[in-house]
Amino acid sequence: MSGNLPRILPPGCAAMIDRPAWKVPPVFRILQQTGNINTAEMFRTFNMGIGLMLVVSRTRADEVLAHARDLGEKAFILGRIVDGRREVCYA
Repeated sequence: MSGNLPRILPPGCAAMIDRPAWKVPPVFRILQQTGNINTAEMFRTFNMGIGLMLVVSRTRADEVLAHARDLGEKAFILGRIVDGRREVCYA
């Protein structure tokens, strides 16, 4: 997440990710504990179970969510775009 997401952000924007928005699959906790890997590295390397992210306008979010769910995907709002320095922040 923290590796690819900033690349699409325009200057003056950051991504604020809501960590409780999804349940991290247990395999990532096992990898983290077994490999003694810090949480920032787990997010950078494995995205903690997030396979695909779409950045859409707030006005279209419900429409995009409904369409993804109609296709059988688990879709949810992961965070928001805020003022910042092209980085990923976690709340």
